[in-house]
Amino acid sequence: MNLDFSGFLKAFAPYRSIGITAPASADGDSVGTQCALKEIFEGLFPQKKIRIINEETCPKRYAFLTQAKFFETSREIVKSPASEWPEVMICVDGSTSRIGNDTTKIWKNAKLAAQVDHHAISDGAKYDIALCDPTAAATTEIVYRLLQNQKIKLTRDIAQSIYVGLVFDTGLFKHSNTSPEIMRIGAALLETGFNHTVTAERALLMRTPSAFALLKDVLSHVTIDLDGKFSWVVLDQGMLTRAKAGDEDRDGIIENLFLIEGVRVACLLFETQKDLWKISFRSRGPNVAALAQRLNPHGGGHKLASGCTLEGTRSDVVAKCQAEVKLVIDEDITK
Repeated sequence: MNLDFSGFLKAFAPYRSIGITAPASADGDSVGTQCALKEIFEGLFPQKKIRIINEETCPKRYAFLTQAKFFETSREIVKSPASEWPEVMICVDGSTSRIGNDTTKIWKNAKLAAQVDHHAISDGAKYDIALCDPTAAATTEIVYRLLQNQKIKLTRDIAQSIYVGLVFDTGLFKHSNTSPEIMRIGAALLETGFNHTVTAERALLMRTPSAFALLKDVLSHVTIDLDGKFSWVVLDQGMLTRAKAGDEDRDGIIENLFLIEGVRVACLLFETQKDLWKISFRSRGPNVAALAQRLNPHGGGHKLASGCTLEGTRSDVVAKCQAEVKLVIDEDITK
């Protein structure tokens, strides 16, 4: 993939301010990308105001990253005059269809729309300039290649942010997107001297007591269908209340469903509010990105890890997911 790194950076020259955002429900790759880009842009454009602006605050598990303390919420930004909003907006690690209502207002007010992403399926949103490579293991891989291409110094903080994205999207370098090149990038990042053990544990593995209580409850309700090929579970608000858990305590639950022997597709259905559901999929072959987009045109992601939102009753949403999963598993078997 031939990416125009120089052209991407030159496009920002006429503007005084840059805002970096990402889809809601931030993960390690989107947070790592935003943190790394903020530090890079501050070095490249010392006269410009660089801001990280999201619909939600930075998840607590990533608060150890140096740039995380600079995350701003859109609901606060929109209270100020529009003339003070960023002239450039960059959406990373996903499409603008999921950045949220207040962030969308800021996005539409910008004079230049840009994207940095590695997802293969998009919702057709238009950008003035973009760095997109669906072959990249993580969006932070594209950021690393930007550094290399432009001969920008790799600081310890930038390296740590990039590393968080890599370990998140490769599952600690165990997913199928882990290539020899990714391992070489990981080694180069470690050479800057940050504590990679603590970084990986805090970003992916550490859980609160409430998270373990929630996991126990959720796993007791797992259903396995389609001759053992499909595992799924509903996580409703009652479970969160019983465990005294927050939304961040949901992290990693689907991985437990995915590791059941014989399972080809795992699905977590989370009730964000009455009759509104966030659906997450994991796969060992079937294309769940296409599946998610069929369920909702704004859904998608990676072939083996994707998601979408759905409206409807619990029974209706479960039935829709079951039907689509059966379809993609049958398609995969006939290949």
